[in-house]
Amino acid sequence: MAFSESRILSAKRLSQLMKESTENGERFCFILGSGASVESGIPSGNTLEMQWMNCLMGRMEDRGTPAMDPGETERIAGALHAEKLIEHEFKEIIDVWQRAKKENKKDLPSKYYFDIYKLRFHANPRNGYSYLEKIMEPCDPSLGYHTLAKLLTEGNLNNLVITTNFDSLVEDALFLYTDKKPLVVGHESLADYMDANIQRPIVAKVHRSLMYAPFNSPETTSELKAEWQRALSSAFNIYTPVVIGYAGGDHSLMSFLEDEATVIRNGVYWCYLGKPDLSDLPDKNIQKFVENRKGYFVAIDGFDALMVEIGKTLYGDDIRPGRTAEQLKEKHDRRVQQYNQQWDNLNERPEIQEVLQEMNVAEQREEEQREKKQALTAWDYIRRGLRASSEGRKEDAIKEYSKAIEMDPRSAAAYNNRGIVYDDLEQYEKAIEDYNKAIELNLHYAAAYNNRGVAYDNLKQYERAIEDYNKAIELDSNYASAYNNRGIVYADLKRYKEAIEDYTQAIKLNPKYKKAYQNRAKAYLAIGEKELAKADEKTAEEL
Repeated sequence: MAFSESRILSAKRLSQLMKESTENGERFCFILGSGASVESGIPSGNTLEMQWMNCLMGRMEDRGTPAMDPGETERIAGALHAEKLIEHEFKEIIDVWQRAKKENKKDLPSKYYFDIYKLRFHANPRNGYSYLEKIMEPCDPSLGYHTLAKLLTEGNLNNLVITTNFDSLVEDALFLYTDKKPLVVGHESLADYMDANIQRPIVAKVHRSLMYAPFNSPETTSELKAEWQRALSSAFNIYTPVVIGYAGGDHSLMSFLEDEATVIRNGVYWCYLGKPDLSDLPDKNIQKFVENRKGYFVAIDGFDALMVEIGKTLYGDDIRPGRTAEQLKEKHDRRVQQYNQQWDNLNERPEIQEVLQEMNVAEQREEEQREKKQALTAWDYIRRGLRASSEGRKEDAIKEYSKAIEMDPRSAAAYNNRGIVYDDLEQYEKAIEDYNKAIELNLHYAAAYNNRGVAYDNLKQYERAIEDYNKAIELDSNYASAYNNRGIVYADLKRYKEAIEDYTQAIKLNPKYKKAYQNRAKAYLAIGEKELAKADEKTAEEL
C-alpha cells in the first residue's frame, strides 16, 4: 500500500504547525543527521562513501591520500565479511560504486557507510577520527543554525537535539547567536543527565562526540546503547521529533525508532530533500516507519531553507541578515570592550606594568602607523582619550572620545569613558547622559552602572546611586569597586554596618584595595571601633 500523499507537508506548513503547537505548549526536538551539516561545508556520509571507495579501489582520494591496492582491499573485505565485521558483501558495494560512477553521481547509499568506513580505516581506526576532525574543524555553522539556536533557547520548550553527527555545529551556533551554554551529552554514560526540566539546550550525541572514540563501524552502530534507549524513551514521551538530514543508515538509532516498544507519543515529522509528492520519498523502510507512527513527511530544499522558513514564521525580522549583523556586532563589540577594559584594569596594577610595558609600546607604535595611513579606529581614539585623561588633559580626552563616538556611534565604551571625564570635571548631568547612552547600547555594562552610581552620589541622589551599584554587582559579583562605592553611600547615610559589610567584601575581592581599607577605617571610627580602625589604617599605609 502506497504512502498517502495527504501526509506529505511543505516546509511552510510545518513552520505554521510548529508555531501554533508551540503556543499551545507542545514541545519539539530535532533529530539531525549528516545532511544537516552539508551546507556548513561538512560532506555528507554519502559523499564520503564515494571518496573512500575511490581511494580503496585505486584512485587518489579528494584529500590527496594515496590510492590503495584494490586487490588487497577485496581480500581484507572478504575476511571482514566472513568475520561478520562488515555487513554487506564487498562485490555488492563495488557494483553500486561502479553504477554511481557511470551515472556521474558523487555519493552512495547510506546503508554502506559503516562498512566502507571500516575498510578505509581498518588498520588504524584513530586515523579515521583524525580524518573526520580535520574535515569538521574549519567549518562554521550555516545560517540555518541561527534559527535552530533560537528554537533551542527561546522559551525552553524545544531545547533538545538528538544527533548521529560528531560535529560541534549546534554548540558553535549557540555560542555565536545566544548567551546559553548547552549540556552536551557526548557519551552514553552521561545520558542519564538528560532531563526535560533542564533550562538550557541539550545536545545528545548518540554516536558519541568526536573526542570520545565515536561509533563509526558496523559493530558499534548495530544497537543503541541501553543508556540512550532509556533517555530517548523518556524524551519521546515529551517531545515530538522533527527529523532533518538523517537517512537512517545505522542500525542503532533507526532500529530503536522502528521498534514497536519505543513510544513516540505525538508522531514524527520526517524531512526529506525533494518535491511534495510520492516520487521523491525516502526508502520504503522509512516510509513504513513514518506510516506506523502516524507521522508526516516534509518536503524541503535543504536544512538552511527549512530553518529560514521556520525562523521567518516564528521570529520574523530577528533572523534577517541586517538584524543578525547588528546582534553579532553588538556581541563582538561587548567582548572587545570587556577585553580592553580588563587590559586597562591590569595597566593600573603596579606589579604587572613591567610585563605589559613592551606590549603597550607596540600598541602605540601600531596606532602611529595607522595614523599615518589615516586609518585610526574607534578604539585608537578611546586609547588616546585614556592617555589624555591620565595625563590630566581632560578637554583633549573629551575630544578623543567624541571622535571615537563619531566613528562608531554604537561604542558604549566611548560614551562610558567620556562620562568619567565629565564626572572628573564635575559636569555630572553630562556624565549621566553619557552613562545612560552606554547602558542603552549595552545593558550588561557593569562599569557604566557603577560610574553612573558615582555621578548620582556626587549629586547626593543616594537611592539612585545604590540602585546602580546593586545592578553593577548583579552583573559582576566580583566588582570590588562597586562594593566599595556602595559602602561610601551607606556611610553617607550613616548605615555603617552595611557600609562595613561592603568594604569588607571589596577587600575580600581585592586584598590590596587601599581605598577600601581607608573607608572601612572611617566607618569603624564612626561606630567607636578604634582598634579595628587603627588596623585598617596601618594596612592602608603599608599598601
